[in-house]
Amino acid sequence: MKKPLLLSTGILFLFIINASSQGKEKPLFYKNQIGIQFNPFINERLLSTGGLRMIDVVSSLRYGYRITKNVTTGMEFSCGFPININSGQNFRYFNYFGYKIGLYARYSILTEKRFQVFAEASPYFSHYWRELTSSSDQTPYRDNKFGYYVAPGVTLYSKSKRISFDLYYKFSNLVFINGNNSVLSYKVNYNF
Repeated sequence: MKKPLLLSTGILFLFIINASSQGKEKPLFYKNQIGIQFNPFINERLLSTGGLRMIDVVSSLRYGYRITKNVTTGMEFSCGFPININSGQNFRYFNYFGYKIGLYARYSILTEKRFQVFAEASPYFSHYWRELTSSSDQTPYRDNKFGYYVAPGVTLYSKSKRISFDLYYKFSNLVFINGNNSVLSYKVNYNF
C-alpha cells in the first residue's frame, strides 16, 4: 500500500515540476522600462540674427514598472539647459538650468499590438535657476514650484517589444522650455 502511494506521489511531483517549468518561457509583457530623451529645441533664440544664438536642450531619464499589461507607473528626472554657439565678443550670455523630478502613471490600450495608444499623468517638483552674466546685476533668479502634466500619446514597439518609441503631447500648469503650457515630446525606451 505504501509503495503505490509513494510512486503516485512521486509521479504527481514530477508533473508539477514539469508544469511549472513551462511557465518560464517568454513573458506576456516586459515589466521594466528605462526611457531616455535628448532633444535639442530649435527656436527663435537660435535662428534670430541679433538673438542669443543658443540651443535649448531638454533631456530626461525615466524608469517605469508595468503593474498590469495596461498600467505602468514610475519616476522621471528631466532637465533643461542651453548650449551657446555664439563666439563673438559682443553678445549677451544667458545661462540657466532647470530640472523636474516626479512620478508618473500611464494607461495603455491595444496592449497586444505593436502600435498602442496611451494617456499619462505626472505630478512633479520643478526647480529653475537663471543668470544673465553680461548684466550688471549678478543676482541669479531661482524658482521652485509643484506642477503636473497630462499627456495623450502613442507608442510604437519593435517586433521583439524590447525597444519602444513614445510620442506624446504634454499639457501642464507650468511653462515648458518652449514658453508654452503644452509641448510635443518623445522618448526612446528599453523594455526588459
